Amino acid sequence: MPTNYNSNITSTNIPSKRGSSIPRVISDVVDFSSTTNATGDTFDVLPIPANSLVLAAGVDVLTADGAGNSGTIAVGDSVDADQYAAAATVAATGQMTTLDANYAYSAADAIRLTIGTGAIDAKVRVWCCVMSLDDGGTLADTDSQTSTFA
Repeated sequence: MPTNYNSNITSTNIPSKRGSSIPRVISDVVDFSSTTNATGDTFDVLPIPANSLVLAAGVDVLTADGAGNSGTIAVGDSVDADQYAAAATVAATGQMTTLDANYAYSAADAIRLTIGTGAIDAKVRVWCCVMSLDDGGTLADTDSQTSTFA
């Protein structure tokens, strides 16, 4: 049975009110050699607050996998395991190829790594570029224009 791991980062680490329309890059390093992992395990690494737009997300491989089994990871969320990067081996250092996929979150979620074809022991930096869709820095709704639909 796959194991689900959660990061200790909370969404309060992501500034959302000060110039909330400004994209922010958040990241965290995951050292897979420090944990036992297997095919199907998930790691919720970066929390995404509700009403946020993720412009891109990916993985920078800092230490290549040495487990020797061609294990793969995918970058996604709780709905789509490969929303941002399809499953790929982490056998070499550098950026994984990302998909051209931004996504607006109406509910809180997390950038999730999913172990694909076998255990890995790589060290990776998970990153995402995110911006808040909440209120543009103010809680007041001051729009003077109202849209109506027939």
